[in-house]
Amino acid sequence: MRSSLSGGLPSTLGDCNRIRELDGLRGVAIGMVLLCHFFQIPLAVPPATALSYAQAAARLSWSGVDLFFVLSGFLIGGILLDSRASTNYYSAFYRRRFFRIVPIYLVTLLLTGALISLELRSAGEPFKWLTMEGAPWYAYLTLTQNFWMAHAVSFGSNGLGMTWSLAVEEQFYLMVPLYIRALSRRWLTCALVIGICGAPVLRILVLQFRSDNWVGTYTMMFCRSDALLFGVLAAVLLRNERWRERIRSARLTFSVLVLILLLGLAFLTLQAGGLKSSLIKSVGFTWIAIFYVTILLFVLTRPESVLTKALRMRWLCWLGTLAYGLYLFHTGIQFLLFGIIFRHGPLLNSIPTLLVTLAAIALTFLLAALSWRYFEQPLIRMGRQSNFEFGGAETLETPPAGVRLVYR
Repeated sequence: MRSSLSGGLPSTLGDCNRIRELDGLRGVAIGMVLLCHFFQIPLAVPPATALSYAQAAARLSWSGVDLFFVLSGFLIGGILLDSRASTNYYSAFYRRRFFRIVPIYLVTLLLTGALISLELRSAGEPFKWLTMEGAPWYAYLTLTQNFWMAHAVSFGSNGLGMTWSLAVEEQFYLMVPLYIRALSRRWLTCALVIGICGAPVLRILVLQFRSDNWVGTYTMMFCRSDALLFGVLAAVLLRNERWRERIRSARLTFSVLVLILLLGLAFLTLQAGGLKSSLIKSVGFTWIAIFYVTILLFVLTRPESVLTKALRMRWLCWLGTLAYGLYLFHTGIQFLLFGIIFRHGPLLNSIPTLLVTLAAIALTFLLAALSWRYFEQPLIRMGRQSNFEFGGAETLETPPAGVRLVYR
């Protein structure tokens, strides 16, 4: 899930080939997801209280996934642009993606399957919240569970419901290398713009026929491709010297654009917020993606800004490093602990439930840290053994001066 862009900046994590602000953005993304699932959704408080207002203010915390999509499109798109002339373009790319994504994903599937095989559901109502109504196992194994979710209008098993976004990214990885390899920069840019504009149009068309199917507009790849394609477009622009300078020098434009986008996000928070809102399902996803890609371009072209320096903080980079494991583990651990202790799904309405929530967070971080140290990193090193080979051919795209892309 993670790759990294480096501009020669020293890393707090011991990797000199990293740009730390991208890890920081990833840390922000996973922090938003954890906030949403551990606090915003389960929180049960009386209306018109301080906590209820805080809960309302965090309504868009689910959009941390959209920030992941923008980052993924940018990083993967950049890697493919820089290696598009390589002789082993496809084999090196997919080998690296396999070692980064598939092993830990299969471990998650096996652990969830083990819980089901132990018949935890028979212990009573609580455990069905973890395992009930899951997609068929072949859907998870082929990373097509988002099709089942869209058809069933359900996320299925709570222990694996978050894997819809992984399916979206993997389906995107099957498509975007073909376009980047085959198209010139001009035609690629046109294709990206068409895809970005087409995503909200497709969502609106889906709503015309199935207005109740909010899960479909949320989980299907072509409905959510605008965020991913915005990331690829950002990678294309930053590899063009003229556009890179335009972005760097557009101070007033950035200020006005960010202000307008923030006002739009405030409106979405107040008037929509939820994924079932027609405003979110139609143009809201695209608006959010524009905001995130604007922030991405800002921090990459202004290394001395306050925001960029804040994103380089050690703890935020560390959070970004663990993001994939945290994302895969957190909901299963949360539902399991609440089921064992309270015999129901997550609900945050008392001191005991808060303590269990904090315990679930601590356990999630512990498992993610162990997974990163002893499982994911060795596999990533194996994937990195597949280098892109050019055989004397010149690359068709030149990355920005002093910038290299490396896999995570």
